[in-house]
Amino acid sequence: MGVLRDDVPIKRPLLSVIIPVYNGERYLGETIECILNASYKEIELLLIDDGSSDDSAKLCAAYMKTEQRIRYIYQENGGIVSARNKGLLEASGDYVCFCDQDDLVEPLMYERLINKMALYEAEIGLCSTGRFMKEQRSPYEHVEDGVYGKEEIKGELLYPLLFRGYDYSFVKSGNYLYGTIWKFIYNRKFLVNNGVCFKRFINYEDDWIFVTETLCAAKKAVTDNYTGYYWRINNGSKSHSCQFVEHIIPKMREYNAYVGNYLKNGIVDKDILKLYIRISLCEHFVILYQNETGIPKYDKEKRDKYHVEVKEYMESVKYKTKLQCRKRLKKGVFRRRVVLWALQYLGIEQTFCISRAVDWTEKTLSSVRWIVMLERRLKR
Repeated sequence: MGVLRDDVPIKRPLLSVIIPVYNGERYLGETIECILNASYKEIELLLIDDGSSDDSAKLCAAYMKTEQRIRYIYQENGGIVSARNKGLLEASGDYVCFCDQDDLVEPLMYERLINKMALYEAEIGLCSTGRFMKEQRSPYEHVEDGVYGKEEIKGELLYPLLFRGYDYSFVKSGNYLYGTIWKFIYNRKFLVNNGVCFKRFINYEDDWIFVTETLCAAKKAVTDNYTGYYWRINNGSKSHSCQFVEHIIPKMREYNAYVGNYLKNGIVDKDILKLYIRISLCEHFVILYQNETGIPKYDKEKRDKYHVEVKEYMESVKYKTKLQCRKRLKKGVFRRRVVLWALQYLGIEQTFCISRAVDWTEKTLSSVRWIVMLERRLKR
């Protein structure tokens, strides 16, 4: 009969950390360092270079000389969805997670989540997150410590995400979430068995689809209140630039069809599903108006054409009958409250003017916050 030896180390699960890299040399080294220095050492770090033209490749090569846990993979530029999916194909870990090239991971994030996932045999683990700007850290997403079964996942994680910004009595969870992927660790077999990968229909929703699709499929999830991930507010990154999306209306229809299919299978309560579909439509109204701000001011022909397309679409869906949910918006939701109010009382064309005013206001307030922070630093 075999004897257990206490001097033989137990093999720990391997974690694949996927970082899409695109012209990220400025902060990439700092991000790599914090991952390699994490308390959880059983890591393979996949650096997926999506056709960078700066010195990102040289930086990755330098780290690979001294660190065997790093794998560098180059591909022609295909965007972040393509890079993340490449990472999923290349990953060999028991668990998998994602990190952006300029963000920061706290030392205990991976260890705490993997230990809890292993203890409760969970397919999904997630933690709280924060923002990092000018050396200042602030809260961003909050989750309470918890262990959730399949139905509890809906009420505690999925519904707070689907109905974020709206006040409905059935959303009672203390978890405050955005559709960001960085806070999650996934069991890789769970992703493979459910055929989950990143998809993009419009321009902004790949994280959100991945997160909500996996929450619909999962049987067990764990949460950790520990703030394990910090999103660096970098105004030079693509997430802070507004670009006009061509053919956005047919893309929205494709998106709605795909999301509606897996939500239909994941949400048992059909009244809640119908309510989300109405809210999603209102969210898309707001996005249509925000999309217009990406058209250059000098391109009047393009702007006029877009106005006609939006007007035809809004009238085809009988938009005024879909605006009841705006009364459920929480007070802090500025853009949605103003744009949907304008649609209700001013009409389609006038709302374009209101939306542009909202955009200018948000950018001005953002600039003021930067000025205030700079003044505070100068006074130290």
